[in-house]
Amino acid sequence: MNCKVYGVYKNIRYRILVIDNQSYILDLGRSIWLMLFPFFFWMFPNPVFKVEDQEIVEKLKTPEVKQANNTGGLGLLSGGIAVLIANLLRPLTDYFDIQSSPFVNSIIVIIAVILMFLIRFYINHLNKKNLYQVVRLERLSKDRLWVRPKPFKHFSLVLGMYLFFLIFTVMLFVAFIEFPNVLILCFTMLFLFLVLFASSIAVAVGHTTVKFKGDKNK
Repeated sequence: MNCKVYGVYKNIRYRILVIDNQSYILDLGRSIWLMLFPFFFWMFPNPVFKVEDQEIVEKLKTPEVKQANNTGGLGLLSGGIAVLIANLLRPLTDYFDIQSSPFVNSIIVIIAVILMFLIRFYINHLNKKNLYQVVRLERLSKDRLWVRPKPFKHFSLVLGMYLFFLIFTVMLFVAFIEFPNVLILCFTMLFLFLVLFASSIAVAVGHTTVKFKGDKNK
């Protein structure tokens, strides 16, 4: 089934799906597993909440002029800029060295990972709080559907961005444990932050295809 996807104004956690003139809200941040593995959106059915009141839909929608789908490109650009800055700062890295053992460095890595997850959960909570000022999802009727990545370019972009940042995150964390340096830690936390937000672009604004669970026709 054809579907038009809208963003929710100033809220990266939710999408509005318009299917056969019916509006639904999709939650992109309902599970930690979806944050860690954004491609799960395409593999498993997702709960959606039907909004009968069109006035609520209009309140939630991002203005049409801002519907351009450039989030993935901006993410890759941010990663490229981070790598460039890291290379430019390489001559200064000696000033940011830390004298500590691998065991202590491992503890620092664990704390950094926990901190990034806490920040991600906090932003997730703020997004939910903002949405619930307009509509409470538990009061809406619920369906389940599959979202198909369309076009293939978007699928490749999300997967490539996710793997790019994930690989760099792991490599830099390992590097920090062996060669503790404040700059390495900061860039690693930045890459992890971007990994955790990859799920926010899994369902792109624009046109896509969906299928209701049980071949339900709407």
